Amino acid sequence: MGRRMTKLLLGLLTLYLLVVVVVWLLQSKLVFPGAGVGRGVAVQAPPGVTVATRVLQNGKRIRTATAMPQGAPGAVVLFFLGNFEDLRSGVNWADTFAKFGVAAVVQEYPGYGDSEGEPSVASFLAAAEDGAKLAKDMARGLGVPMVAGGSSLGTFSAVHVAARGDVERLLLFAPPGSLEEVAKLRYWFLPVSLLLTHRFDSFAEAKDVRAQVLVLHGDRDEVVPMAQGKRLSEALNGEFLTAKGFGHNDLFYAFTGQFRDRVREFLVRR
Repeated sequence: MGRRMTKLLLGLLTLYLLVVVVVWLLQSKLVFPGAGVGRGVAVQAPPGVTVATRVLQNGKRIRTATAMPQGAPGAVVLFFLGNFEDLRSGVNWADTFAKFGVAAVVQEYPGYGDSEGEPSVASFLAAAEDGAKLAKDMARGLGVPMVAGGSSLGTFSAVHVAARGDVERLLLFAPPGSLEEVAKLRYWFLPVSLLLTHRFDSFAEAKDVRAQVLVLHGDRDEVVPMAQGKRLSEALNGEFLTAKGFGHNDLFYAFTGQFRDRVREFLVRR
């Protein structure tokens, strides 16, 4: 009986260690599930949205969507997409912001859609800095403030840009303040702290952000707990809006619906 129990325990331990190794090997696919999706698929841009390809400082090509409002823009928004998004949805974000009365710059991540490179913390943040230069030059030319914004995974890039002092305002949708903390909730049975190599952490950069901050988070978010958004909002001394009845993937409709006027006022305020 004792030998059988020992064999069973050793078998379970071996299986667990195998799972740990597989997760470690595949973690980039788990962290960046949207990478490569939509590659080679044409982007259908709404009227008034321009799609272009830029070359980053590292020589990699990245696709960007830009849009201007019908009247004089109240600001320039540099917006970073969610994890499963490429420029096919990026053009719609750009169009939506233009309808809010601001100019918009939305770019893909390295390795997403037809943009070159490999997804990682370093590549994402470097691309964000490059996008900030483009948006900052645009804002300077128009004589308007610059705003950084992001949805879910994109909030890490937005906070990074704000921490560098490049923006006056910061708009965040469903922000995971720490990828490690969110991963621990989902993969509670794994030693996440030891395995995780993609350590996105907005809490670490929050102390350097001097911009005005607005955070919108759904109270039924099944991907990023609302407590993460609240904590990050507090760390940023920001305003927190609770979208009652909204989850993670439908938060866009709260942004364009009941919170439309508040978000627009935040974006165009002088």
